[in-house]
Amino acid sequence: MRKYGLIIIAGICLAVLVFGHLHWKNISQAAGVEAREAAAKVKEKEKEEREALIESLKPEKNKQQPLIDYLHYKSLTQERVIVSLLGSNGTSGTGASKTSNSWAGRLEKSLRADRDDLERLSFINHGNEGYSTEDLVKGKKIEAVIQDDPDLIIFENSLINNHYQSISLEQTQKDIESIMTKLQKELPKASILILSPNPVANGNMENSLGLNYVDYIQASEQVIKTNKWTYLNSKEEIEKKLSKKNMRLADTLTNDNIHPNDQGHYIWFEVLQEYFKLKK
Repeated sequence: MRKYGLIIIAGICLAVLVFGHLHWKNISQAAGVEAREAAAKVKEKEKEEREALIESLKPEKNKQQPLIDYLHYKSLTQERVIVSLLGSNGTSGTGASKTSNSWAGRLEKSLRADRDDLERLSFINHGNEGYSTEDLVKGKKIEAVIQDDPDLIIFENSLINNHYQSISLEQTQKDIESIMTKLQKELPKASILILSPNPVANGNMENSLGLNYVDYIQASEQVIKTNKWTYLNSKEEIEKKLSKKNMRLADTLTNDNIHPNDQGHYIWFEVLQEYFKLKK
């Protein structure tokens, strides 16, 4: 009898173990189903939030949206986001101790850090030291920008070099119109921002045509205003910042009194950083 009793007890224990295992297996499976359903709900919510964000950032619904929102929209709707830079010394980073200290280098880093979705943002720099507007046209730099197929073009209009090379105001205006016409024709979906170059210490000096740097700024602004192009007067905005900071222009330029040094590039970057967050 004792032997049979042990067998019965063992059978009971085995049954408990089997049914217990099945019970916990069912609980585990149920928990797994719940976890998957919860994950699916989270994923669906994230998808809905993303779609709502995309809808809210659509450029056609936000005609005056800041450039940072425009780039954010692009990053959410396509695999790559490209910003092409076109210009001369300021764009190429002349005067900065290294590329990352130029306004362009700082702006790229700042934009990437500002929005998670802009980590894939890529700047392509077509800045050329010493280039005038004529050089940009003749040097096939416009074609190079078109080849990039960018989402945004930042065009620094080379007026310092036009002044020093005594290119006429008429030719300067013609070049700017030619550059913009070609870019708009070949890249109709790209946004374009025109920049003036930085302030210089000897801006009142006249060239062989009897023209000073401000004459070129004003001539460029005439054609820009006529065509209603998007424009930022970097010279004026940098000067405003220098006044607020109680800084001398000379302290932000290299020894040639023309090109911005690291401090000058940083102030130029600040101007652009603020502009990118402003409504147009």
